[in-house]
Amino acid sequence: MSDTLLVVDDDDGILKLFESALKASFRVLTAADGLAGKAILESEEVACIVADQMMPGLTGVELLREAVALRPHAARILVTASDRVKDLSDAVNVAQVHRFLSKPVRIAELIGVVKSAVHQANLERENQRLVAELTDKNALLLRALSQVQDSERRLEHEVEDRTKQLREANAELEKLALRDGLTGLYNHRFFQEAMTQELARAARYGNPLSLIFIDVDHFKNYNDLCGHPAGDTLLKELGRLLTATQDAPEFRFRGRLSDIVSRYGGEEFCIILPMTDGAGALVRADRVREMIAAHPFERREVQPNGVISVSIGVASYPKDAIDKVGLIKAADDAMLKAKREGRNRVVAAG
Repeated sequence: MSDTLLVVDDDDGILKLFESALKASFRVLTAADGLAGKAILESEEVACIVADQMMPGLTGVELLREAVALRPHAARILVTASDRVKDLSDAVNVAQVHRFLSKPVRIAELIGVVKSAVHQANLERENQRLVAELTDKNALLLRALSQVQDSERRLEHEVEDRTKQLREANAELEKLALRDGLTGLYNHRFFQEAMTQELARAARYGNPLSLIFIDVDHFKNYNDLCGHPAGDTLLKELGRLLTATQDAPEFRFRGRLSDIVSRYGGEEFCIILPMTDGAGALVRADRVREMIAAHPFERREVQPNGVISVSIGVASYPKDAIDKVGLIKAADDAMLKAKREGRNRVVAAG
């Protein structure tokens, strides 16, 4: 796969900033509008296209739609400040966008998203290659069946091996697209996209939306004393508790099917609560805190006070913030305040 990257934006400052950030890992081509970007795609093999939505000539969605036909194996990333459901729907359905970047773009996020998108595009291409190869092997098997039984057995084994590779590639694609590899929860990228969509829905219908930001207290102490495998087991158990919806005695907190639970990173977790105001979110958050503190985690006695506890911050739309970045920051700041005030507590933003 080519290591060439195409960045298209009508803002010369953003073009130079993106080129400077990405040139260490890619050969970076730039274009100042959608038509110039299309001309490059017609002559250059690229691994990824990063396109701004609002441009003269061709919008980002229109350019990426052209890229589907011109360079179908290239990763497609749309940079947009819009959170309108129609814009996002067009990007997914018309341009088959792999990733979104919300303005203002953070350089660390840009680099991570581009590398992840290129990796996923390479997996998709390999997946297609395996499908074609599997089809060819099946045809060979049909021709060999009438000749020799030994060839039949040999080819059947080869087909089984290729099918296994195909399943593993599909599983890797699904995990990369949606899920955190350790806990099985939604991953950080899916969380960001879900926040954009849920905020757009809340704004459209005038509904409240809340965000719970959770951090495990003294997690480094647990890791140091019990080892990283034990720490991973603890995080997986937390994921199981946070996604529990069944009516079971060991679950004091039972979430709704509409809640969106994600691993934000490290020992941090987030729960998006659609149609939930600040007061309701505080009640839910405190139930989560109580459930975790009461749960019989393995080796919990090594922690301060002999329990695994969490600090939780809660923020709500539109009371605490009206955009995604602001709402995440408000919940994160509230969680940090809970840490400062002694941990094992819930703090509301504001």
